[in-house]
Amino acid sequence: MIFTLGLYTYFSKTFSAKRRVQIRERKDAEKKTEFTLNESIMNYETVKAFTNEKYEETRFKKLLANLRQCANVV
Repeated sequence: MIFTLGLYTYFSKTFSAKRRVQIRERKDAEKKTEFTLNESIMNYETVKAFTNEKYEETRFKKLLANLRQCANVV
């Protein structure tokens, strides 16, 4: 009984620590994606004036790919 409880405690702590890291990475990716999207929308005229649509599109696609990868892990 004591062995089982110790094993369960060890497993819970180990699994929880790994899960916290994965969740933190996903939340950071979500925040970065949201910030970039809001920044691009707020500076729409500037992006249009300097014809940087392709750059913004590429940057956002990379962030979305990273977000998808983090979501698949969690």
